[in-house]
Amino acid sequence: MMILVGEIGRAARDIAAARAMHRALMLVVPYACVLVGLDVAAHYGDATGAYLPVQFFMSEDHSFGEYLEYAMTACAAAFMALCWLRARAPVYLANAVLFVWLTLDNAAEVHEQVGGALAPMLVTPAWLPLHANHLGELFFFAAVGVLWLAGMISAHRRSERREAAYGLLIGGCILGMAVFGVFVDLLTSLGERTPALLNLLAFIEDEGEFALIMLLFALCVGIFDVERRRMASPQVAAGDLRSASA
Repeated sequence: MMILVGEIGRAARDIAAARAMHRALMLVVPYACVLVGLDVAAHYGDATGAYLPVQFFMSEDHSFGEYLEYAMTACAAAFMALCWLRARAPVYLANAVLFVWLTLDNAAEVHEQVGGALAPMLVTPAWLPLHANHLGELFFFAAVGVLWLAGMISAHRRSERREAAYGLLIGGCILGMAVFGVFVDLLTSLGERTPALLNLLAFIEDEGEFALIMLLFALCVGIFDVERRRMASPQVAAGDLRSASA
């Protein structure tokens, strides 16, 4: 099914006009700005020797920023699950499963553990300045990405054009998160880095991934609000009654 650019733009405009998304961002953005400020201070302190609590770092496990990320991806999963219960569109179910996995991976460090388990079985080429565990993490992410892509392609073929356009918008956020969370993260492990450059790369990775998780959360809230209103419209309700009586 070929989705036109105009259809994606129309879906994006509908989401941007959703009032529920505006309210959600009004609650999340101020707290997110505080967390970004704490992360900047923590990286500056790390580079200059004026160390601050580790919970200030955005990427530190179980830090303040991490807990907000857990909440946003878990909420995104819940909104997609609710959309699937209403419309039974496979694209919603595929993304709900992905967001559950992202939440568990972020909270339980699944990819780090898998990378460590694969490390003894991997031989890192001499020309590649990576540790075996980082190579294992890369293989694991590639496998998860292939499974998700296969699931999304299958789901898109069985979804309506509007729902498929939503899926493409979400997919763009997922690809952006992969760029920051995988490839920019690998740059921090390639060769020797000065403390200043290491903190700069870590900051770019953390804030880029955090911004895209926020965008993903906002998209899911907006999609849920648009679909809830659409399903409540008299035209859709009448169509459902005709389908049920046929």
